[in-house]
Amino acid sequence: MLLAPLAHGRLSMQCDLCIPPVLTIATPAWLRRTGWTLAADGNALDACPNCTVRVAPRHRVRRGDATPQQPDPERLPNVVVVGATKAGTTSMHAYLAVHPEIAASEEKEMRFFTDPDCRDWVGAYQERFAPGTRYRLESTPFYSKAPCYPGVVERMAALVPDARIIYLVRDPIDRIVAEHVEMVAWNSAERPLDEELADPGEPTSPLVASSRYATQLEPYLEAFGKDRLLVVDLADLGADVDATMARVFAFLDLESPALSAEDWGRHNTAEEKRALPPWLMAIRRGPLVRAVRRLPAARRLAHLAWRRTGERIERPQLGPATEAALRAELRPEVDRLRALTGQAFATWSL
Repeated sequence: MLLAPLAHGRLSMQCDLCIPPVLTIATPAWLRRTGWTLAADGNALDACPNCTVRVAPRHRVRRGDATPQQPDPERLPNVVVVGATKAGTTSMHAYLAVHPEIAASEEKEMRFFTDPDCRDWVGAYQERFAPGTRYRLESTPFYSKAPCYPGVVERMAALVPDARIIYLVRDPIDRIVAEHVEMVAWNSAERPLDEELADPGEPTSPLVASSRYATQLEPYLEAFGKDRLLVVDLADLGADVDATMARVFAFLDLESPALSAEDWGRHNTAEEKRALPPWLMAIRRGPLVRAVRRLPAARRLAHLAWRRTGERIERPQLGPATEAALRAELRPEVDRLRALTGQAFATWSL
């Protein structure tokens, strides 16, 4: 499904089959080259590379409940970590999930509210949360990437109006570089970093959009109110995880678990990033791979092969002109964020 047309011929796309739905931003040519099956080419549905491989064309069915389901407030999330991308959402999801009064979704990123047709599969979504706890948790960083993924706040406010929202942020320049590294790891970077940032003022720039923290935060404040929204700096989480998580649990009116900094651990760190090997990309397509992927150990073996053969990604450096333009573009956003939150973000470069 086309979610939004973006600048420079790009599209934000959603797979029509899988749960959670795969999301991506790319040009149509790049989508085809990386294995997407597109409705624009005469196919019945838009299918991501995984579904293109895993599901034969005659078996492809649009995502949805077999029988229409009504939303159940007792099964829907009431804590949502909304981003930002590469600002610690994986760690926050894991840290919150250790609490006995929080049931985390089976998959961290359900990407439910990015889908304009999310109500069609609300039953399947609700099943991802174990009943019987005070809080149900979902974490999806794409929920703070407007306008690339539009309509998220409106859908969330309509379905879970009493939810508590947690928004993680980090130095906006560092976050952009980290997201580009993630894109390289998943073979989704169409251009080098400086080319990607050649027009930092473009509102639909995928990398810059997630660092426009005030722009992302303001709709949530309007929809949910200041008392139901907590902004957490990744720098605080890294410097003192105990104190930062105590603040988060206090926001939820919960006692913080008695854990040491070592017990909390670290998740999805930069040291883990390796580029997806070309040979692994090549064998992702075709009927043979479709059969192999049905094997129980297929995903684990592919992940192991990636970690053993993928090249470690070097952190790219911004050119001086690119960095200066980016800082000029994002400084007003950081000033507004400080005004909105009352937080200093003292370690940031802006």
